[in-house]
Amino acid sequence: MEPSLDPRFLEALRRLLPDQPTPFYAYDWTRVVVQVARMRRAFPFARLLYALKANPRLGLLRRLRGLGLGAEAVSLGEVLRAYRAGFGPEEVVWNGPVKPVETLLALRERSPVVVLDSEGDILRVARHLPQARVLLRVNPDLPVRTHGHLATGRGESQFGVLPEAVPGLVQAIRQRGLGFLGLHLHLGSALDRVEDFLQGYRVLEALFPQVGPVAVLDLGGGFGLGLDLEALSHPMQALARLYGAQVWLEPGRFLLAEAGVLVVRVVGLKETRRRYLLLDGGMTALLRPALYGARHPVLPLYASQAEGEFDLAGPACEAGDVLARGVRLPVPQEGDALALLQAGAYGGSMALTYLDTPRPKELLWTGEGWEVLRERDALESLWANEG
Repeated sequence: MEPSLDPRFLEALRRLLPDQPTPFYAYDWTRVVVQVARMRRAFPFARLLYALKANPRLGLLRRLRGLGLGAEAVSLGEVLRAYRAGFGPEEVVWNGPVKPVETLLALRERSPVVVLDSEGDILRVARHLPQARVLLRVNPDLPVRTHGHLATGRGESQFGVLPEAVPGLVQAIRQRGLGFLGLHLHLGSALDRVEDFLQGYRVLEALFPQVGPVAVLDLGGGFGLGLDLEALSHPMQALARLYGAQVWLEPGRFLLAEAGVLVVRVVGLKETRRRYLLLDGGMTALLRPALYGARHPVLPLYASQAEGEFDLAGPACEAGDVLARGVRLPVPQEGDALALLQAGAYGGSMALTYLDTPRPKELLWTGEGWEVLRERDALESLWANEG
């Protein structure tokens, strides 16, 4: 099915466009609410923890907390951001392969739930956060089908501990007096195959005789936009019954991607051996195409009788600054605007100031009007901390 925008959001975007400098991000909050409801219909038994890295704007976080979601963070900054948005330590799960002593000490007074990623993590957390409640992340060592940069559940990735190490490390966690809650599993991102998830669940099922009952199974996120959520519901519940556990899930991109667009304007047309539209926003605003080879559908916000096929190039002095290739579009005039769809996740959160480029403004449509989530960087702020 072709991606689409809610007609009310699209109309609000068109009305906004004449007075809004580009590039900018725009998000449809009503679409986020719909996606949260889809997750809850599929998994009514699960606790949902929003993955901040998808889009960490405080205005979004406060609204998501208002819907009853917790938060999943992968850095000290994200943990503190979640606290600033109103989440309590018991509502935040802290994940990631590297947990420096300085970070552990900074969280000593308000420790989130900590996902232990290695034997070294166990030792450091036991020493510096001895009262922490913890999960142990399992690397299922599976051939996860997604871009290599996103496949955290492959055995060669830096994440988690291999299945054969789990029983001994669970024993070590308990011996050190940490509050062991259970196991954590995250296979990767943008996964559209049900079988990838089922293989991961089988790994946890096989570990049960050696691990025994636990309070929590955090089965992570990675839900692709086209994934059949309902096909995972019964297998999740069966695994939870086996362990006597509550299921936690960490959706991020699934909730935000389709709610957001990056709006850019055409600066000019150019032909080399290929035909280009030159845009005022590129890889510094939307890194995913350059980093992951991600493909974002493109919606023209203008009309034209003639059509052509174009590559969409940003302003960076990098051959890789191409947001899309071979896109068939109405032939634009200078100043016409395009919307890159499915940009609500890992768009604004990954925006760069490379080449002293201000990060774009981010706006939220509430269904009734617009709110500013983040202003565009002032140029002067890009060198304000330099001598």
